[in-house]
Amino acid sequence: MTGTSVLKLPSLRRLTTLLLLSATAEQFTLLALLWFVSHRGYPAAALGALVLCLQLPTVVMGPIAGRLLDRWSPARLMAWDNLLRAVLLATIAGLHALSLLSLPVLLGVAVLVGALAPVTFAGVRVAVPRLVGERDLAPANGLLSVGDQLPLLVGPAAAGALLTVLDGPTALLLPAAALIAAGLLARRLGELQVPPSDRRGSANGFQLIWRTPAVRALYLLSVVYFFAYGPLEPALPLFAQDVLAVGPAGYGALTSAIGAGAMVGLLFVRPLSRLRPGIVNACGAIAWGIVLFPVVFLHDLVPAIAVLFVAGMMWAPYVAIEATVIQRLVPIERHGEVFGARRALVVGASPAGAALGGALLGVLPSTTVIGASALATVVAGLACLGSPSLRAVRA
Repeated sequence: MTGTSVLKLPSLRRLTTLLLLSATAEQFTLLALLWFVSHRGYPAAALGALVLCLQLPTVVMGPIAGRLLDRWSPARLMAWDNLLRAVLLATIAGLHALSLLSLPVLLGVAVLVGALAPVTFAGVRVAVPRLVGERDLAPANGLLSVGDQLPLLVGPAAAGALLTVLDGPTALLLPAAALIAAGLLARRLGELQVPPSDRRGSANGFQLIWRTPAVRALYLLSVVYFFAYGPLEPALPLFAQDVLAVGPAGYGALTSAIGAGAMVGLLFVRPLSRLRPGIVNACGAIAWGIVLFPVVFLHDLVPAIAVLFVAGMMWAPYVAIEATVIQRLVPIERHGEVFGARRALVVGASPAGAALGGALLGVLPSTTVIGASALATVVAGLACLGSPSLRAVRA
């Protein structure tokens, strides 16, 4: 099967659409709640706390979700994940309408939303090698990355437009509807199950990552990269508000610029997948930081959008290239555990970085935090590029 024919598979297109809806809802939710909290008079640290509550539960739930995906139907689990998250978002909107939505209540519901999210993230990557052959993994992951990257464009744009007429919690009814649609799509994928292997005495997902040098090297890079990136998330809405003096539509345009650039960057997934993935991803982290840093000197929306667009291009191929290597090196009956563990490691790093960024925003301007995040990703990429095991990872 050629790369072109892979893209025509109805099941793969359905899987990509499912991820697109689910990830768009996740992006919309994050931006809507960050904007809501930043305009309610809460301290700047509350922004970091919100990101932490949405993402940190994955550290616990990621490995659990992975083991479930290796044992039960990924399609069924993804359906329940999306439908339950839709209920939780509707709960936030309802509590706000009844004037019962305090910050502790919001953070508590955010924890539940974050605990469910790793099921779909790992589930779609578990599903890919059950739909296509080994030689077609790269183009299939490239298509799936549309579901990863387009939400960075669609979610913020939709959130920015809707937040001009609705408050954050009420606007969550739109991503709730998207999650319901994603849940219904998941039910149409079929079982996608692989007969379980004998796991007595076998390593868990974390141990399997550590014992596979190529996977370990790629994951260590992801951990340091996502930690360094983390402070950008709580800093960007304050940068839009305080430095660029724009409203929610402008903030949405900034984040959408990253998504638009990422869509262009996906065109490079296939050629880059033929190179050494460790070097490609380390250089991608370096390029992201170098391109992002000039934002700290900008005071107008249009140049900031242009810089973030190019930064998105640098980021786009990262996950697709990493996922292809893992799917080829790890036994198919263990994909759930490894991708679940990966989600825990990486998402554990990102909210930790976001929490640090939120704390720094209490004493430093948003431009300083963004600049520090950019420089940290450059240092992280350079440090990992010096690792012999990372450089040795082959396509």
